[in-house]
Amino acid sequence: MREGFHETTLRPLVASGSVRECKVCREGERWALWVRLGGPGSKWIPVRSQREPVRTWASLDTLVRFTDSLGIRLFAVES
Repeated sequence: MREGFHETTLRPLVASGSVRECKVCREGERWALWVRLGGPGSKWIPVRSQREPVRTWASLDTLVRFTDSLGIRLFAVES
């Protein structure tokens, strides 16, 4: 089982088209990004930071800048 993707791992997965779906979910007062590599039955895997198992962003605006930098153009939002 994967614990999460670091940005350095996620970037080539997005570039190659391996990331099938992305979603953004609330983690307390912050936002987290989750990705799925397979179809609807596959597991959601969080983007993680160097220190935390789930990386979070303070606002959707900062998260959108991050996803834009990776080449992610579409994600679902769960609040």
